[in-house]
Amino acid sequence: MVGHFDLGDSFEKVAASLNTGIFDLLHTGVALLSDRGNFLYCNRAFLEMFGVAKDIIGKNVTDVFVTGERGVMDVIRTQEPVISSSLTVNNEQGVSFRYPVKDKDGRLCGVVIESVPLSLGKEKLKMLMETVRNLEEAAQHFEQTKSKQVGRLFTFADIVGESAALVAMKRLGQRFATSREPILLWGESGSGKELVAQALHMASPRADKPFVTVNCAALPPELIESELFGYDAGAFTGARSGGLVGKFEMANGGTIFLDEIGELPLPVQAKLLRVLENGEIQKIAHRGSLFSDFRLIGATNKNLPQMVQEGLFREDLYHRLNIFELSIPPLRERLEDLPLLVRYFIEQYAGGSRAKNIRVDREVFKLFNQHHWPGNIRELKNVLTYALYSLPEDNVLTVDELPVRFLKGLQKAVRKEMLVHHVMERESGEASHDKRGERILSEVSAAAEKEAIRQALEKCHYNKSLVAQTLGISRNKLYKKLHDYGLLDKSD
Repeated sequence: MVGHFDLGDSFEKVAASLNTGIFDLLHTGVALLSDRGNFLYCNRAFLEMFGVAKDIIGKNVTDVFVTGERGVMDVIRTQEPVISSSLTVNNEQGVSFRYPVKDKDGRLCGVVIESVPLSLGKEKLKMLMETVRNLEEAAQHFEQTKSKQVGRLFTFADIVGESAALVAMKRLGQRFATSREPILLWGESGSGKELVAQALHMASPRADKPFVTVNCAALPPELIESELFGYDAGAFTGARSGGLVGKFEMANGGTIFLDEIGELPLPVQAKLLRVLENGEIQKIAHRGSLFSDFRLIGATNKNLPQMVQEGLFREDLYHRLNIFELSIPPLRERLEDLPLLVRYFIEQYAGGSRAKNIRVDREVFKLFNQHHWPGNIRELKNVLTYALYSLPEDNVLTVDELPVRFLKGLQKAVRKEMLVHHVMERESGEASHDKRGERILSEVSAAAEKEAIRQALEKCHYNKSLVAQTLGISRNKLYKKLHDYGLLDKSD
C-alpha cells in the first residue's frame, strides 16, 4: 500500500496542519516522517507506546529507533512498504507498518508509520502475525507451547530475525518439513543448524514423536556404529549385558538429526545408505530384521561435493541425502537482524525485568555492523555474555564492555580490508606506486593504539605508572606516545 496525495504544500506543512485530536483517539501509534526520516508528527499512542517525549519532533528516526535504518530508512531508499519489529534505543518494542507517501508525480514526500505494541492478547497477536506473513508460525508456536509432549524444542517462530534471507530460509524449511524425505542443512559453524533442525521437526507431522540428536564429530570412530545402530547382548567383549538401543531405533516414528554428518567414517556411511533406502537397521549381533520409521536431517559445514571428489564421502549417499538442501544464512548476511538478536540475548541472560533497564550504546551497533562474525550467532552470544557480566551500574552497554578479543579481531579485519582495497586499486592502475598501502596500515595501527591508550588512561584515572603497567610499556615510552598522539595535555 502506497499513499498518493495531491500536495499543494510540503508534507511538513500538511503534518503540522493535522487535527491531532482525531489521531489521539486511536489505540494504534501513528507517526509522520519527512523524506529524510525526520519526525513531523506523532499521536499520543505512539509517544506512550515507545516511551518518547514530544520533543521527538524534528529528530531523525535513527536517533530514536535502533531499527530505524532497516525500517523507515529502507522505505525511503526503496519506496516500498516495510513491516517488521521496532526497537527504540531505550528498549521499548512494537511492530510497525511503514508506508511511503508520494505526490501525484510519484515523488516520495514522506513516510507514515502505524505501530502496535507487543503486549496484545493472543488472538490479536495471531491476527497481526497474519498481516505480517507469520500466522502459520505463530499458531504453531502457541499450540506447541501448550503441548506437554513436545518439550522445549525450537520452532520456526522462535528463530529470531526478520531479514529477507532468514525469512526465505524459514519459508522453504516449512515446506520441506511436511515431506518424509531427508533434509541436508548447510551452515557455517555457530549459525544455528541444530535450532533449524528442531524447527523442521516441530513443523512436521512427527512433532509429537522423538527428536534424537547425534553429534557425529563428538563420537570416536570405533563407537559411531554401535551408537547409531545399537547392539544386542553379548555382541562383543565389554558390551552391556542388556545390549544397547541405537539412535535410529530410538527415533522410530520421529526425527533423527545427524550433526556434522561429513565426519562419518566410510563403513558407517554404507550402513547409513542402507537404512535410508529401506529403513532396515543393521543392529550388531541382532538376529532377524529390525526396522525404524524415521525422518533424517543431516547437517554439515563442509563442502560435501568436494569430499565426494576426494573419496571421503560416498557419492550415492550424498545424492540420497541431498533431496532437500536448506542453507542457513550466516550472520554477516543478515546484519539487519542484529538489534533483535541483541535484545533477545540480553533478555535471555538478564531476565525480562532487568533487560528493560539495559541500554545498548549506538557505537556498539556500529561496531557489530562492521564485524565479519566468523563465529556467527554463537560468537554474538559469547560477546554479549562477556559484556553483560562487565556491565557498569548505569546499565549502559558501551564499547568498553566488549571483550578485547572481539575488538582485536575487528581491528585485524579492518586492516585486511583496507590493504585488499589498496591492492585492487594498484592492479586496476588507479593508484600510484608509492607506499600508500604501508601508510594505510600504519594509520590504522596508530589509530587503534591511540584509542587503546586513551581507554587505559580513563580506566586508570590518568595514573601514568598504572597505565604504563597496564599497557606493558615503560613510563618514558608512554610519555612519548602521549606526546605523539596529542594526549599529554588531556592526561595532565
